Amino acid sequence: MSLTGLDGVVAASGGDGHRTLLRNAVVLSMDPDVGDFEAGDVLIEGSSILAVGEALQADAAEVDCSGCIVMPGFVNSHHHTFQTALRSYWTDALAVDYFTASRQGERAVFHVYEPSDVYWGEYAGALEQLNAGTTTVVDTSQCTATPQHTDAAIEGLIHSGVRAVYAYSPKAHGSTPRPEYAFPQDVRRIREQFFASNDQLVTLAFGSPALLVNWKLARELNLPIFSHVNDVGAGLQVEQLSKVGLAGSWNTYIHCTGLAESTWQMFAETGGKVSLSSVVEQTLCTGMPGMQAAMDHGIQPSFSTDAVSLGPTDFFSQIRAAYALQRSRLQERAIAGESPIPDYLSTRDILRMATIEGARAAHLDHKVGSLTPGKQADVLVLNTKTLNAAPLNHASGAVVALMDTSNVRTVIVAGKIVKWEGELVGVDVGHVVNELEKSATGLLERSEYPNLLLTSCRS
Repeated sequence: MSLTGLDGVVAASGGDGHRTLLRNAVVLSMDPDVGDFEAGDVLIEGSSILAVGEALQADAAEVDCSGCIVMPGFVNSHHHTFQTALRSYWTDALAVDYFTASRQGERAVFHVYEPSDVYWGEYAGALEQLNAGTTTVVDTSQCTATPQHTDAAIEGLIHSGVRAVYAYSPKAHGSTPRPEYAFPQDVRRIREQFFASNDQLVTLAFGSPALLVNWKLARELNLPIFSHVNDVGAGLQVEQLSKVGLAGSWNTYIHCTGLAESTWQMFAETGGKVSLSSVVEQTLCTGMPGMQAAMDHGIQPSFSTDAVSLGPTDFFSQIRAAYALQRSRLQERAIAGESPIPDYLSTRDILRMATIEGARAAHLDHKVGSLTPGKQADVLVLNTKTLNAAPLNHASGAVVALMDTSNVRTVIVAGKIVKWEGELVGVDVGHVVNELEKSATGLLERSEYPNLLLTSCRS
């Protein structure tokens, strides 16, 4: 992919009136009304998509995308971005190891975070998402120990250039707060200070389990609610809040493992969204993943990554795991003689869940999730002229089953090119890595956690 002799297109991209034309790509719009194209174009003006079609004519900076797939950026509907410095620390963990080690006791690692740790975790984690082709991330932020921690998280997201939903999450129920802890007034403060408009890259939401006082506050502020629903008891608590009118289309339920039939029925009846972390739910062994249960109740799930301390946060890993999970579980049912069984998902179904369904779960489908004229130009360009993707015989199959982050050539957020020719724009990756390493060293020293470089959290 190369420019047609025009300088400065990267710097100019996203500016008012500036037009960029992505030319001659395999286009997967994820909008049935727009359709797909074997040799299509996407025209961007300013921050928005102006047109999608074949042989578009426009006065624009042209980018030759021959040999590429152009599609919407991935949408990650649940990620604990602040944990980036703890990358892979708990990959061998079961749920009891992770929750005990991260939260319980004065020296639990989450309790020794300083605002600088939060900032670098958020900033680097958001850059990691962009680098891997994820243009929107819901940051279910559990690092609200003080107003300074909260501000650091928001600033890290803003500085990265990612589109984000910052889901402010109060301290865990029953844990001892720091003296400076400022919930609930902090939610009102940051709304005025950082989120005066909903028409910006980083917007506000609320993260909380099924606690009456918290959900009432979220509804008062008209904020979407993101809730971990990890077992049958948590699901039944959500049902109780539904009975008083607090559950609706504004809710996104995370993990949804091992839920009662009545809980799934309530989700469907109230228009709730579902966010599934296909890798972590299986490796942490928290319960049976809720993917097929969601679809059996007419709910189209979205995908999410949870935390990089537990597993991979690129979407190629997530969508491959989800695809294999659904098909293997149905195969088990077929072998056991069950009939009929639900339809097997296609790779196209999986891409829909990774894009437009993710946007619905993030409550941003009016803005992103498909290459629809009028929507924000959050676009992913994937290189197919590689040993892991060529020759291109099946576009969605190549993305879901074959590709990885090395195929991500260009990433565009709100019309602005943030990754170009395989490199993040304006990012000193070496400096970011150094700051992350310093943060990790400090976190482990202050918490007195062991060095696991050659061992395991279960050793």
